[in-house]
Amino acid sequence: MTTSCADEREKPNMEPRPLTKNVGGVTFDDPYAHLHDDTPEALAWQWEQDDIARRTAEASPNFAPVRDRLLDLDPGDRFVAAPRRAGGTWFSVGKDGGEQALVTQDDLAGPQRVIDTASAIAAREGASLASLFDAAPSPRGTYVAAPVMLDGDTIGPWIVYEVASGKPLYATPPAPHIHAQPGWLPDESGFWMADRTSDGRHRLRFHPVAPGTAPRPEVVLSAEQVAVQHPALTAQISPDGRRALLVSEPHEHVALGMFDLEALTVQPFLPDGWTGECDGSWLDDETYVARVTGDGSRGQVEAIPVATSRDRTTWRTLVPAGEGFLNWAGIVGGRLYVGDLVDVSQRVRVVDLDSGAAATLPLPAPCDLPSMMVSRCIRPTEAFAFTHTTFTQSTAMMWHDPATGVLSCARQPAVELPDTVVERCFATSRDGTRVPYFLVRRTDIEPKEPLPCLVHAYGGFNISLLPQFPREYVPFIEAGGVFVQASLRGGGEYGRAWHDAGRLVHKQNVFDDLAAVAQSLIEDGVSSPAHLAFQGESNGGLLAGVAAVQQPGLWRAVAPVSPLLDLMEAFPDTGESSVMLAVVHEDYGDVSDAEDAKRIFAWSPYHNIKPGVVYPAVYQVFGESDPACRPFHGRKFTARLRAADAGGRPIHLRVWRNTGHTTLDPAQACAYTAEWLSFLMDQVGLRHPGATRTEGSA
Repeated sequence: MTTSCADEREKPNMEPRPLTKNVGGVTFDDPYAHLHDDTPEALAWQWEQDDIARRTAEASPNFAPVRDRLLDLDPGDRFVAAPRRAGGTWFSVGKDGGEQALVTQDDLAGPQRVIDTASAIAAREGASLASLFDAAPSPRGTYVAAPVMLDGDTIGPWIVYEVASGKPLYATPPAPHIHAQPGWLPDESGFWMADRTSDGRHRLRFHPVAPGTAPRPEVVLSAEQVAVQHPALTAQISPDGRRALLVSEPHEHVALGMFDLEALTVQPFLPDGWTGECDGSWLDDETYVARVTGDGSRGQVEAIPVATSRDRTTWRTLVPAGEGFLNWAGIVGGRLYVGDLVDVSQRVRVVDLDSGAAATLPLPAPCDLPSMMVSRCIRPTEAFAFTHTTFTQSTAMMWHDPATGVLSCARQPAVELPDTVVERCFATSRDGTRVPYFLVRRTDIEPKEPLPCLVHAYGGFNISLLPQFPREYVPFIEAGGVFVQASLRGGGEYGRAWHDAGRLVHKQNVFDDLAAVAQSLIEDGVSSPAHLAFQGESNGGLLAGVAAVQQPGLWRAVAPVSPLLDLMEAFPDTGESSVMLAVVHEDYGDVSDAEDAKRIFAWSPYHNIKPGVVYPAVYQVFGESDPACRPFHGRKFTARLRAADAGGRPIHLRVWRNTGHTTLDPAQACAYTAEWLSFLMDQVGLRHPGATRTEGSA
């Protein structure tokens, strides 16, 4: 077994200072409450631990070859949205000399014209790093708006450019732009966009762009109009510019209200008591076409007359429920595009609105459309572009012309994994539910004896894990390990019922599903507890924390990336935290509610650490500027886990400076991933083919 060259225990652990707390009626002792706030003492200890974690990772013989291999695989478009076409021009986030750039193209396979670059934006804004991930053109392509992350912060401006000159004209006030989108008016005079007031209420603000455009009053929405637990809103503007549908984002898409752009009033759009999803796009001034789910159904597509939208008897079914679980739908160029999930794979159908005839796009399966999984809807565009990937092929850029019906590949996959086999398996969870997972391994690696396995899962917020190129895990596969991707409840792989079965009162099901996958791998002889590692990000990072604490006997090592670990006090009591609280309330519950607090306390990783347990090795990763998962979670978890642990395996805390919930800079992303991946490889005994044997390692 390979061991790390540096030892995080070369500096003493933080001493406990127990403090009795009461949250939501639950009373408990918090031994490391003094690490919660960013005091000089807490930060000094944090940066000591960070330095040790970094040096430990970089000392691994796996680190350099893993990092270099990841650089070869090019991670630059992982979170980037699909191109959109307006005025006959394509708009997207591309590359200029290896860095992110806002670009236009006449043809997706043709040359790019650069409007702005990430480095130029960072220089103007006084930031060390800027990241782009979307481009929202005005209806005729005169202007384009792009959301910008500065130094990793997910709260930032949308910058508006005049396309012809490339000149930046306007920037919105900073907002949580990873959710809300601009709603451009048809005359391109400006756009409506939602954000929040200082006390957390949803607010609609008009942003004038064209010269001479008059300002309009902001509209603050009451909790009765839009409940605060909806993270964000996008204003979908009607073709005549008179109305907008306010659609919640990002995890559940629901057309919550109709916004009259002349009277500046908001009225309910859906029938009373609506509990499902409902989103799509405008067909004409009076009709909205929507994907509709709810009541455990697989979903159907409905044409909804906006004048009688609250009377469901006036709706007309365009696409009935079928074998797939509807994931998104929308109108492009007079055609209806429908995306659904069949056997944990994406399928795209194009429906003729007159005849109802549907054609399925010929896409290799099982597959994922990452750009559609990012947005889970079709943004305004003149042609439908999307990214396509499988477990063995990296991202291809595809587009479908609604006028001709031709499907084109604008960019071929840059990387293929040769001699690789993909297997689909099922585990049986505690309550009998079948949980799907995929194994990806080299064809010459047979599980005749327990193999190193790296399991990845998410299990929450209606987000589906589909067969996507495992870029971050390729070095693990190439080294002879087995990559395992599990689709746990809480996601959207099997529709609304699958999501509901893994949140709130059912959240424990997600953790039981993960345990079932690990036990299946062990019982089938694929792996063993000495060879099993788990890695997850964000909600998956929380899952990694639960795996370490609730299932310590199943895992050799875990890597919680951007996790929440103290769920009783996950966020500071500030206005900035209102959006994040709204997000977690969707899946976890509200600790101010007594019943929710009891349930959350029962699985919150920090609060369930027990002394005298042999815990897995842990490599936690946080972003210094992350408003969603703040580094204090790692400080408290590290200190408490080390004090309780009886096994002596390494427990690390890594905090990346000038970084938020994730990193979009390609070079930084490779080092970021290489650290936790090489740590996990060391723990399960894998050596990358490019690693050299160093003195002192096994």
